[in-house]
Amino acid sequence: MKENARLQNALYNLGAGLQNLAADLPGERPRFVVIELTGRYPARALQRKLPELLTPRTDSLEEFETKLAALAQAEWLEGVVFRLGELQVNLATAYALRRAIARLSEQKTTWAFGTSFDMRSYYVASAAREIVAPESAEWNVLGLALSQTYLRDALERYGIRFEKIAVREYKTAMDTLTESQMTPYQREQLEALLRSLDRTFCQEVAASRNTTPETVHGWLEAGVTSSAQARELGLIDRIGYEDVLLDKQHHPLAQAARFLKLPLRDAAARRVAVVSLEGNIIVGKSRRSPLPLPLFGGAQAGSETLVRALRRAERDESTAAVVLYVDSGGGSALASDLIWREVARIRVRKPVVAVMGALAASGGYYVLTHAHKVIAAPGTLTGSIGVILGKAILEEFDRKYGFNREILKSAPFADITASSAPFSPQERALLERMATEVYERFTARVAEGRGLSRQRVDEIGRGRVWSGADALELGLVDEIGDLEVGIARARELAGLPANAPTWNVEAPRTLVLPDTSEPQAVLNYLAPLLRERALLMMPGDLQVY
Repeated sequence: MKENARLQNALYNLGAGLQNLAADLPGERPRFVVIELTGRYPARALQRKLPELLTPRTDSLEEFETKLAALAQAEWLEGVVFRLGELQVNLATAYALRRAIARLSEQKTTWAFGTSFDMRSYYVASAAREIVAPESAEWNVLGLALSQTYLRDALERYGIRFEKIAVREYKTAMDTLTESQMTPYQREQLEALLRSLDRTFCQEVAASRNTTPETVHGWLEAGVTSSAQARELGLIDRIGYEDVLLDKQHHPLAQAARFLKLPLRDAAARRVAVVSLEGNIIVGKSRRSPLPLPLFGGAQAGSETLVRALRRAERDESTAAVVLYVDSGGGSALASDLIWREVARIRVRKPVVAVMGALAASGGYYVLTHAHKVIAAPGTLTGSIGVILGKAILEEFDRKYGFNREILKSAPFADITASSAPFSPQERALLERMATEVYERFTARVAEGRGLSRQRVDEIGRGRVWSGADALELGLVDEIGDLEVGIARARELAGLPANAPTWNVEAPRTLVLPDTSEPQAVLNYLAPLLRERALLMMPGDLQVY
């Protein structure tokens, strides 16, 4: 492991040395650079052997921040224009992009140019020193909204219904299947969450635009419909088309990249490992599924894969600290506990810092409770300390469509998960006992890891979802920041220099290709969470826009 780190540092230095030699060659240095700001920006890049500043694309936050840091050190550069495209990012990613642009704006003149603005793109653009938009720009900076679609009544038309057991009252995962509308508890927590997100937006935009949060909120209430109105209110600095803003002095980043220099690494330097946990937490190996449904599709973080990745970081002699990046709304209670155990065990040997992405809730919060430091974006959705159990009830569906299911069993609870009938009183009592045991274990983990009393954890738990900003006040997180902040804290805890290298611990996901001759095997592969008795999940269908 140690020799591998030396080899990687040597390969990096080889590439950086060649890059720096090329940067010293004669040639006209551009005074201004244009960067396309578009796409999704996943947190980390795939592991690469050589630095990749020469590529015109920016497909990860890691690469984006590296390029901006190099531009900030370029003495020949006067300014950077960020050209806003289709920015498809969540609130946490928008926060990280904004921080990176704000850091560059302290050293260079920056402009943000866009033809269409929504809440996220304007939030990011506001970090630039000047915002420019054409007269015909489209404006959708109208505030934030939360929505959920409730399916109970639609499903009942087909004889399908769901039954769930939840600990506690704010644990509203599966509510869209069991309720016809928002419960009072769900409405209460979502309204509080919306207020927190709105407060963060207004405060940060106000700081960048040199105004007050009240003024920014007034912009949202006014309903901006044109660039003229935006200029009058102070959302933008100038009305202008791209051909007025850009001229021959402006060059794409790809053309400027050959003149950028990279810092060299100490070949023997110790480093920080970054382990990423993204998607629903399941037992077994990480995988990805083609089905675009909350419990069925997308990235699935397997406990076996995460445990192996954490142990690889632990055993690597050159790794002095570990950063666990979590972007998950939870999943299997068992898998969450297995991953938690590795974090709690490793922290005895090496500092562990947890960084939250857009989501680090329920099982996604459980896994990181014992990190030395926990970092969250202000718009991260976290908490949801609670438990749910449930199943589909197809009794009416079977009767309507002529399915006659008969069950033989050797013990009273053998068919407790069967969809042919709702839970009996005895079954419900058994499952409530199970859910309470899981909840007590969950709150105990939080109390021990966060240095809180069990009573206090229960007060702020109860299944309630919090924003990262509110979680800081409650003691669920230690600091507001992003992955860059988390890596900096890991370096500090390990006594490493500020420029100590990082490495991404690869945890590959495999595409699920089950044997289609076994329908149950297909279901188990595509929907592993359906096999779990207890789930630590937040509402997976919550839309923030």
